[in-house]
Amino acid sequence: MNFSLAPVQRQTLEYLRNFIADKGFAPTLKDLAEFLGVRSASTAHFHLSRLEQKGFIKKGANGSIELLENTASSDPMITGSPYTVPLLGLIAAGAPIEAIEDSTVMVEIPSQYFSKKRELFCLQVTGDSMIDAHIMDGDVIIVEKRDHADDGQIIVALLPDGTATLKTFRRLKGGKVMLIPHNPQHRPITVDSVAIQGRLVGLIRELH
Repeated sequence: MNFSLAPVQRQTLEYLRNFIADKGFAPTLKDLAEFLGVRSASTAHFHLSRLEQKGFIKKGANGSIELLENTASSDPMITGSPYTVPLLGLIAAGAPIEAIEDSTVMVEIPSQYFSKKRELFCLQVTGDSMIDAHIMDGDVIIVEKRDHADDGQIIVALLPDGTATLKTFRRLKGGKVMLIPHNPQHRPITVDSVAIQGRLVGLIRELH
C-alpha cells in the first residue's frame, strides 16, 4: 500500500483530523473545498479519493469519513526546500476539465526552479494522455506562468469553452493551434485559438 502523500493531501488529512476531533463528524465537500480555497467540490472529492486509495481514510455511503489511525503515522514528511508556490487545482491530462482555480494551498518545490524573473504555480494532474511524456495521473506539475509558447513545449491551455488541459503546443498553418497528447489512445485537439496559462517546467511525483 502507498502511504506517501502530496503536500495538499497531508493538509487535507490534518484538516479532517482536526474537524472530526472538534465536531465529532466529517466535513462536507463544501467545507473541504472552502478549506482548500477552491471553487469546485470535485477537487475536494479528488483529494479524499486519494486519501482513501492510500488507506488513510474510509468513506461511507452516507458521506461519513472514518480515519484509519493505524496508517496515519506512516505519512513521511517531504524534506528539503522551504520554497513554496500555490497549488491551483486540477489539470486534465485527458479530456479537458474545469478551468484552473484559485487556491490558498501551498506546495514545496525544489529551489532550482525558482527565479525572480518568473512566476510559478502548481497543478495536480488527472488522466493519462501525457504518460509517454512521463507525466502520470496524480503527479503535481510545476508551471511557469506565461501567455505564449514555442512549438513542442508542454503547456497549460485554456480552451474556448472554458476548460483546461495539459498538452504539447503546435501552431498550424493558417493560425490554428493543435494540442497534442502523448498517448496513442487520445486524439489531438485542434482549435482556432487557445489561451496559454503557462508552460511545464518540472513535476513532483509521489513515491510508491
